[in-house]
Amino acid sequence: MPVASPAQPPETPVELRPEIKSFIKQAAENVFGGDVVVRHYGTDSTWRIHVEIESCAGLDREAFIGILLTQANHFPHVEITKRGSKPKGDAKIAYRQGVIL
Repeated sequence: MPVASPAQPPETPVELRPEIKSFIKQAAENVFGGDVVVRHYGTDSTWRIHVEIESCAGLDREAFIGILLTQANHFPHVEITKRGSKPKGDAKIAYRQGVIL
């Protein structure tokens, strides 16, 4: 059996400006409803956003990305997880290292 590689050290997310934080949070509330939890976990200038929601309709993710593109000069990375489900992929990083907006 191969030897496991050591765990990567945690990285601190880049601090977003207050107006950007409020814009992202407001956009998520407008698309997904007021009971969302929004986390930012990007370690560079790109926006890496995780949204935890109760339920999701089909195109909500695309609508949220479209709203974010009005203020971003790059394409944001968005992960959406239904509340209570097991986080997978980048959602795990968001839960462990992300900052709640």
